[in-house]
Amino acid sequence: MSRWLLVLLSMVFLPTPTHATARFGEYPTVEFAPAQGQTFTIPIVLDQAAEIEIDLLTSDGDHVRTLRSDQALPPGTHHLVWDGQDEAELVVPDEAYIPVLKSRSSDGGEYLFDPRQDSGGEVVDDLQVEITPNRDIAYTLPASARVLIRAGIKGGPMLRSLATWAPRGPGKNIQRWDGRDANQLVDLRAEQDLSILVTAFRLPKHAIITSGHPKMTYRDYRLQMQWPEPVRVAVEKDMLNRGEQRLSRHYYAPRFQDADPRITIALSQDLPHDDEGLPVVTLGQSVPVVANIDDNDRWLMNESLYEVAFFIDHQFISEEEQGYLPLTWLWTVNGLSPGKHLMTVNVAGFSGKVGVASLFFVVKTL
Repeated sequence: MSRWLLVLLSMVFLPTPTHATARFGEYPTVEFAPAQGQTFTIPIVLDQAAEIEIDLLTSDGDHVRTLRSDQALPPGTHHLVWDGQDEAELVVPDEAYIPVLKSRSSDGGEYLFDPRQDSGGEVVDDLQVEITPNRDIAYTLPASARVLIRAGIKGGPMLRSLATWAPRGPGKNIQRWDGRDANQLVDLRAEQDLSILVTAFRLPKHAIITSGHPKMTYRDYRLQMQWPEPVRVAVEKDMLNRGEQRLSRHYYAPRFQDADPRITIALSQDLPHDDEGLPVVTLGQSVPVVANIDDNDRWLMNESLYEVAFFIDHQFISEEEQGYLPLTWLWTVNGLSPGKHLMTVNVAGFSGKVGVASLFFVVKTL
């Protein structure tokens, strides 16, 4: 049985102990910036004297660091401090880390509390999304959660991915945005049919969020640590509920895959170009359009087939429901007025990832 499957089983099926000798206290904050020298204090409440230990895990279940008390501690509230470093004294990248609490009382009793046993994955329904006066995106979380934010056109293409299941703390959050699409071609805030998608699911209770790392991504960190890639497990229907609470299917995905692929779009290289360097097409012409994925991002789209949709000026034009990449679409130019137009491609994987790319082109009459 794979390590990732064991992690999933512990998240879904293991019972929570009813008699605890130790528990987490309330955090004064859920986030800190270890790359800037900050530390995180974890409060532990003991009902009886015990030795305590906290295993800090990535959200993919990999062991990062163990914090221990030097001796048995008396009943009451105690604190263990994490400096944001792993066992190799590397500052961990921006992510959410799960503390697993272990205690051993003087009578030999042992207790383990894993927050993933009874929390995490709950769908957040009311995010109170709004556009701020600075045209940023504001939303409110009732608890720490992973957030997906996308910008696009109602009934049209997705044009920018702003956060892909990024961990965020409770309260009002602000997503900074320059208003532009993924290729920095157009200001979407001027679009009448602008659509902002914000959706979220809760992190396990007591998760600790790190931020502010200037260099290393979570995926780079996992590769550096040479941890095996978690195996994606098929999510059964009974895994999507905990009592009356709905759980997000995305909760069970490997977190190191939380990114959207970089997509490219190009018209035939044989086309003429205008003074701005834009490709020029004529009405009635057949033009090869090539959509592709960055070689470094192919691992993100682990399916062999994708839905590839093409749009012109935000209007749907064509779709290949079982397309491979690279894909060449033979486009017959018609129904367009002379002048500059925008072509967009959306590449959607079956796991919910969407890559987007756009380009300007010019239509001229013969």
